[in-house]
Amino acid sequence: MIWIISGTQDGREIGAALADREQSKPEGERREILMTVVSQYGKVLAAHKGLDIEVGRFREEDMLRVIREKGISLILDASHPYAAIVSETARAACTKAGIDYVRYERAEIPLPDYDKLYHAKDEFEAADLAGQLGKSILLTTGSKTLATFVGAKALEGKEIWARVLPTSNVIKMCEDLGMRAKYILALQGPFSYEMNLAMIHDYHADVMVTKNSGLIGGSDTKLKAAMDAGISVIVIDKPKAKLDGAVVFSTVEGVLNYMEENYGFHQEP
Repeated sequence: MIWIISGTQDGREIGAALADREQSKPEGERREILMTVVSQYGKVLAAHKGLDIEVGRFREEDMLRVIREKGISLILDASHPYAAIVSETARAACTKAGIDYVRYERAEIPLPDYDKLYHAKDEFEAADLAGQLGKSILLTTGSKTLATFVGAKALEGKEIWARVLPTSNVIKMCEDLGMRAKYILALQGPFSYEMNLAMIHDYHADVMVTKNSGLIGGSDTKLKAAMDAGISVIVIDKPKAKLDGAVVFSTVEGVLNYMEENYGFHQEP
């Protein structure tokens, strides 16, 4: 059995493609594929024939237990590009268990030359910077770091618009943080240029906070909309995972070819 850690749309695409290749084989020759996601909503999105999907967040000891109990021979890490801790944990578990580790991490987009574009090393620095730059802050960084922005002293008295997934647990989290309903923008992305621009205008945003999550994450349309609207953009830089010489791919095609050449996930002609 192989284990795919999925946290992105392209991770789901990789899992589906590998499952399809196995489904084309005779039943007795098909390998099992475990895919793990972090939410029930992610499980619904990832549902595909040939994938055994489980929900959970795993510490190193949890990963080692799953590897042992399910006879995992390879972890294909397709977690979110900003989830450096997940990748480092998976890499360490593979090393201890003596199994293979392959990392898929989508490429960032080149950032434009824009005089209102700022970098932040993390969400704390981004919150402080946003407080200096404007009064109406459009957060496009999801719910994971929302508490940092809501609780930041630099953002007291500011309008914080949080674009988050439309799931009950995420909306409840926003409410528990004291956010009023009008500021909770519960929508499924990625978003078009026109949608981003409309949000900037409708909410009178003068600062957008984002991540460089690549084309499939909608970074290009967010940046273009912000630039055309003339507002400030804060990009939280991607943390660098320490993966000790691991095999890493930045395209879906690259990782699928590697899996075909090295692990026999052949595509039928």
